[in-house]
Amino acid sequence: MKRVAIFISLMIIVLAVFPQVVLAGPGPHGGGYTATTDACAGCHRAHTATQGNLLVTTTEDLCLTCHGSTAAGAQTNVTDGVYGQYRNSSAVYVNKDVTEAEGTVGGPLLGGGFEYYQLQGQAGFTAVTSYHDVSGTVDSVWGIGTANTGQTASMASGLTCGTCHDPHGSTNYRILRTIVNGHNINVTSHEDGTWDYTAEDWGSGMSAFCAACHENYNAGGPINTGGVVHFRHEMNMNYSTGGNANPETVGFEGYYLPLANTEQGDLVVCTTCHLPHGSSAAQGENSAAANITGDSSLLRLDNRGVCEVCHQK
Repeated sequence: MKRVAIFISLMIIVLAVFPQVVLAGPGPHGGGYTATTDACAGCHRAHTATQGNLLVTTTEDLCLTCHGSTAAGAQTNVTDGVYGQYRNSSAVYVNKDVTEAEGTVGGPLLGGGFEYYQLQGQAGFTAVTSYHDVSGTVDSVWGIGTANTGQTASMASGLTCGTCHDPHGSTNYRILRTIVNGHNINVTSHEDGTWDYTAEDWGSGMSAFCAACHENYNAGGPINTGGVVHFRHEMNMNYSTGGNANPETVGFEGYYLPLANTEQGDLVVCTTCHLPHGSSAAQGENSAAANITGDSSLLRLDNRGVCEVCHQK
């Protein structure tokens, strides 16, 4: 109830400041404000802010004011992992046809959802079994640092929506930040000025983006961590590596995985197998030895099915 009250209060502020939602660049984050705009006050307050960076509330609550399940400001509902529709009838679309859809209405966002999601083959949206915690809580991170393979080290600060996305706009795909955890990030896009929120079309750089925090998972081959050698699945490799003859991303029984479209061909990257927000995949074998008990690891298919799409055994 408290969060709903916050949403309602913030929506009053946002709708008062943004009587029209302008989709310039990737959504309303493209900027283009006038020199005397009052739009900044939708998120920031100079004297009455309750959070750092003069924010009126937490980063998570502020983002969910538009992108949450009860929001009216954006068609991308990241809480439920679903593309809604143009929920503000007074929206102004810059250099766009107002009848053009930017995704399949009712379709799952291929970035996943923080509370619910619909996997390939699922009948409906179900609760997630793993997700990135963007509440700002300081959590342990898999593979952070140069020699840590387990979930034993924490980030210096908690993860929020703003850790990965720049709310003011970015030259990167999906307004991903250009600097994450001290690493320079360049994630190109092949969307050519149009956006489809139920289909990913990124170029190079996705693995490097994930590895900004999961620092030692972007390397293929053996890696020595604490005197123990571990082997990693190769990243940024062409899909046809090893003579794989599957057409594009379609694999076993019609399941598919998205690839990075680059000048080097269709590449396998971290987000080929993993959803960045949250997944409702089955948790797989309850095996303490495999270290996967109670966690679906943000995978795109049930029970480690992402392996079978390519490696059809």
